[in-house]
Amino acid sequence: MSILRIAPLVEGNGEIQAVPLLLRRVIPAINPSVSPQIAPAFRHPSGSIRKVGGLERAINAVTVLYPGHIIFVLIDSDGDCPGELGMRLMNRAQVSRPDLHISVVIAHQEYECWFLAAADSLRGKRGLRMNLIPPPDPEIVRDAKGWLSKQMPHRRRYSPTLDQAALTACMDLEQARVRSRSFQKLWKEVEALVALLRNRD
Repeated sequence: MSILRIAPLVEGNGEIQAVPLLLRRVIPAINPSVSPQIAPAFRHPSGSIRKVGGLERAINAVTVLYPGHIIFVLIDSDGDCPGELGMRLMNRAQVSRPDLHISVVIAHQEYECWFLAAADSLRGKRGLRMNLIPPPDPEIVRDAKGWLSKQMPHRRRYSPTLDQAALTACMDLEQARVRSRSFQKLWKEVEALVALLRNRD
């Protein structure tokens, strides 16, 4: 069995647990013969990542902690065009560290929009309503965290640190892939990493 070593670079507290878990689910779904070895996520605030020098410093820090790992950057677009933001960050990463393999994925609006895309599979999970109906276009919702909170009765509110990893564990990956272009981007990025590993072998 081949081993794929990835070190995630994330922006939020919820992603510290959620992103490694997501990668551990997606990689075997793409190729069951690949074993994911995911390092603990390194958190660096999005505002710092976007500033010139911030992403570069974060990548260097991750490289020192986890040498030999592919660096997987995942942040929210927060209203920016995910394609343009992703390209800018990727160009900076390549210029800064051409010796590394780095992937950049931008969740359109926010990570939680992927839960909206897979909402059918999350009915009754973490306090969400049993009759949960996904929005027509999950990626135009500007406050996905607020949307999730509204679907939780009894004054329950969505909490990234409590709920993000738990919902990541049970969301239907295919639903998210079909209904979210940014999740499709994540899927393609991971497919490319799996293919890279296969070519190395």
